[in-house]
Amino acid sequence: MRTKFSGILTLLLALVVQLTFAQQKTITGTVTDDTGLPLPGANVIIKGTSSGTQTDFDGLYSITANVGQTLTFSYVGFDTKEVKVGAQNSINVTLNPGASLEEVVVTGYSTRNQTVQTSAVVSISATELSQMAPTTSVDNMLQGKAAGVQVTAANGKPGQGAFVRIRGTGSLVAGASSPLYIVDGAPIREQDLAGIPPEDIENISILKDAPTTARYGSRGANGVVVITTKSGNRNREAKVRFSSRYGTTSRITPNFDMMNATEKMAFEAQMYAMGVGNSTLPGVATNPGSPERNFLLQNETDWEDLILKDGIIQNNSVSISGGAEKVDYYFSVTNDRNSGIIDQIDGFERLGSRLNVNFEAKEWLNVGVNVGYSRSMSDEPRDRNNAQNPFRAMLDYNPYETEFLLDENGAVILDDNGNPTYNPTRGGFPVRGALLTEPSEDITNTLLGSVDATVTFNKNWSYTFAVAANWNAKRRESYSMPGGILDVILEGADNPTGNKFDDQQHRVDLTVSNRLNYHFNRNNHDFNIMGLYEYNMYEFNRQFVRSKGFPSPLLTTQANASTLDDGYTSRQRLTLVSYGAFAEYDYDERYLVGATVRRDGSSSFGSDVKYGTFYSGSLGWNIAKENFFSVDAINDLKIRAAYGTVGNRLGVPNYASQGTVVFGSYPGGSSTLPSQVANPEIQWETTETINFGLELNMFNKRLRFVSDYFIRNTTELLFNIPKAWESGVGSIAGNLGEIQNKGLEVALQGDIVRNDDFKWTLGGNIIFLDNEIVSLPDGQDITPTAFSILFREGAKINEHYLVRYAGVDPQTGQALYYGADNEKYTANNLPEGENRVLQGKSTLADKEGGFFTDLNYKGFGLRADFIFKYGNWINNIVRAQREDPTDIDSNRSTSAFNYWKKPGDTDVLPSPRYANTDAAVDSDQYLEKGDYIRMRNITLSYTFPNRFLDKTPISSLRIYAQGQNLLTFSKFWGDPEVGISSGETISYAETVAPGEVTLYSYPNTKSYQLGIDVSF
Repeated sequence: MRTKFSGILTLLLALVVQLTFAQQKTITGTVTDDTGLPLPGANVIIKGTSSGTQTDFDGLYSITANVGQTLTFSYVGFDTKEVKVGAQNSINVTLNPGASLEEVVVTGYSTRNQTVQTSAVVSISATELSQMAPTTSVDNMLQGKAAGVQVTAANGKPGQGAFVRIRGTGSLVAGASSPLYIVDGAPIREQDLAGIPPEDIENISILKDAPTTARYGSRGANGVVVITTKSGNRNREAKVRFSSRYGTTSRITPNFDMMNATEKMAFEAQMYAMGVGNSTLPGVATNPGSPERNFLLQNETDWEDLILKDGIIQNNSVSISGGAEKVDYYFSVTNDRNSGIIDQIDGFERLGSRLNVNFEAKEWLNVGVNVGYSRSMSDEPRDRNNAQNPFRAMLDYNPYETEFLLDENGAVILDDNGNPTYNPTRGGFPVRGALLTEPSEDITNTLLGSVDATVTFNKNWSYTFAVAANWNAKRRESYSMPGGILDVILEGADNPTGNKFDDQQHRVDLTVSNRLNYHFNRNNHDFNIMGLYEYNMYEFNRQFVRSKGFPSPLLTTQANASTLDDGYTSRQRLTLVSYGAFAEYDYDERYLVGATVRRDGSSSFGSDVKYGTFYSGSLGWNIAKENFFSVDAINDLKIRAAYGTVGNRLGVPNYASQGTVVFGSYPGGSSTLPSQVANPEIQWETTETINFGLELNMFNKRLRFVSDYFIRNTTELLFNIPKAWESGVGSIAGNLGEIQNKGLEVALQGDIVRNDDFKWTLGGNIIFLDNEIVSLPDGQDITPTAFSILFREGAKINEHYLVRYAGVDPQTGQALYYGADNEKYTANNLPEGENRVLQGKSTLADKEGGFFTDLNYKGFGLRADFIFKYGNWINNIVRAQREDPTDIDSNRSTSAFNYWKKPGDTDVLPSPRYANTDAAVDSDQYLEKGDYIRMRNITLSYTFPNRFLDKTPISSLRIYAQGQNLLTFSKFWGDPEVGISSGETISYAETVAPGEVTLYSYPNTKSYQLGIDVSF
């Protein structure tokens, strides 16, 4: 009897489970406006839950829901519509102009309605991305888009990324302040974002505070940027989308002038008369009106015009998306090309492809596969502060110097092979020739893939298994051709050998994730809890070889070389294991609670301190949903508070807890030498964050206001702690020190006009940021790898440490400086000792943000985006060198004429007579505020209404004209947007905070482009 009863119970249970599964179905459809135009980025939410999705560019969506549930459709400026799920598999909705929407926020481990978020999160949809300034690296697109997110373009080199800092600089070691980037579950380095075509991105979510970043535990200390790529739509025929744009790019016009040949020779004569310079310079050695001088003037060269060019920007992409009843797909191919602005080299080109497939393998099993591949090639001009840098050369070369050597008749002198002979110029290194004979190219292959399988046990329980991998292979080939410019300098014209190095780097970042999820929704109670077990492995392999003795410039492989100069391989591995639990609860979208805990163990640290536990708690209250709240003008009024901790393990060597050695040789044998002293006590750097937020929607959701106040304390700083020189050890990696970032973020957006035909939206955001170095190892000052930067307790992060410039003595023309006692001195009588001081002038801005205006009238659109920065200081070394009278062998700016000439002169440069003495003082004479406002993007577009396309195979069509970086307002001498000073002096990865000095890095560019987006 018991056996029979058990069998019946089993059958009944199976029937219940099958009925539960049968209730679930995939709903697809289109969301359009009242004129039939698709609404991209519209929200589709399952009512009473935090689950939802957004429509794509063509207004298509796909969502899994249960029979009997209600779908809520909403879009900015339109009335919300609700539709109950029944027997239908397709629901098409038309929205009428009216109210606003609630955003769907993707946080990586979950997707939630903005209404029930208790965290500071900003979501950027594909629609908004399509209106941004075109760029080959995704991080540049974030500039000015979110309060608290500081973005500085590293430089203008095609394919180059940006410095992204979320709520300040979170560490004092290089490489540890960038946010974590996640692409479809796969971590990716900031430097590798250029491998992701922006056309493939569906959504970017920026996670700023503990309730969401703590989910990433040890990797979320500096914020998280979650990038989701596009997917298809079920029960829809294939949609083909083609996008293309073409334009030109050029250097942003500088706000200073260089001397022409006449001015430069006059300046040389003036300097020589004061005892500066030498008699061989043309301004001294030739007389005005003489044949020699006339010859130089007649053959004047505009070096900037010769070295630079107007580059070409070109992008083409094709995507196909759609789906059947149980499967959806998205496939794309993209090609990006940016030739850059240096003549004679090709710039950057990327070819990418992506395939995303989601399918219902069983009624209870859904599987998703996302695979993206890209290959990029980038010419690499020298970014070093020397004669090989073309951007220094174009300012150094004198205008009376020619590209090629000329005979007395002005004809180009040819070499024995009949080729023009390059003029070495006074710099001794003809850059134009070197660009041809010293090619350097980066070839990067990136494969981003993820597979996930979700098992739905019933309406409450589900389990997801996911594997994500990021494989990156980068090869740099740098070749000095035999007989080339550099080869002749190093080896001599009689011994052309050539040399070549190949630097191959492979990176694999693998993440395996297990997630068990429980979701309960009943009577306005919505509760979700997820358990996590995750494993991450990162491996880096490098192979390097350099050889000499190439028989021909056309033979470039190492097999053609006669002598092996150098060769080695290396490998590093880093692993992470994680356990976590994340819970969220809301009642009627009114009372909101969240909590997370995650425990991470890293191979970076000693066995006793390998694990760190990170947690967060958050509360929210939407007052506007209370029955007692009856202010008609206010639609939402949410206050929230959060506290949590996150960790960091970056910025120190992967094997910092272990003692390591290097290998060398001595006559007759080999040896090992200590390389790194073991520190088994090194452990997690921890960031503690407190956040208070306010969200307000008013006037039928036409006005949206968000503000957050936060305090970030980072303790147990990972640091290379200096040791006494007697110890024989320069430094040991360890934990010591504390920094604090705190600030106020404000974002405001409103529809000034909103009706059937016309809509005008204004918006903007700003962060007011303050930071402080609270403590350092043993309270000692530390000098980082930067130009005249000092870390000191109580000071700001990255303050300039310089002697204070006191102007020019109006009676003598001599430069004056403040000593440590605040008295004024000349350079030759400054008191002994340290006269450099900190003045609170940091490279970090204390105010930063962006604002925009967006007008739409009957399909016509005009949008302009501006960015701004205020309060940062930049040591303008380029200006100092262009106005320096001591080294006048190279060209100078016209402002160098503004020097002291007679008693009583003020607001002038010091007299050149004292220049050699003044040069010995490391002063802040050229320390300038980097404040600026820049029009980052302006777009004029027209979207054709459906009535024009009904009788064509085209479903949507948009054409546009776009400009980037067309206007800049600043008092800074030169371009105020300074990221990398010099890529080979302080590299992208070695920068703690960008913008400390100007030093001839690749300049930022402006562009004009025309584009078309069309779907079939």
